[in-house]
Amino acid sequence: MTLNPWYAPLNRGLRAAAFFAAHLISALMIIGGIYVVQTLLMYMGDPKLFDRIPVKYIFDAMDVFVLVVFVVFGTGEAYVVFQEHHKASSPKRRSK
Repeated sequence: MTLNPWYAPLNRGLRAAAFFAAHLISALMIIGGIYVVQTLLMYMGDPKLFDRIPVKYIFDAMDVFVLVVFVVFGTGEAYVVFQEHHKASSPKRRSK
């Protein structure tokens, strides 16, 4: 039986923090790009799509969509990745 070293929980925590930071940076870059395009369009006035829907609503919907996708898929991906890592690092049981 192999015992995990004392720093194993710290290692898992750092790995989770790095995973979270990578997804956070990606989401912020995408939302930042959306914000830049929105600001440029709003500088030209208050454009409307088909003369009915303000373009601002579309950009707000894109922000929400990006956040929801990152939360849902990021959580699912983190679960799969950390479960696979946990299974790979746990000692194998021998069958008799």
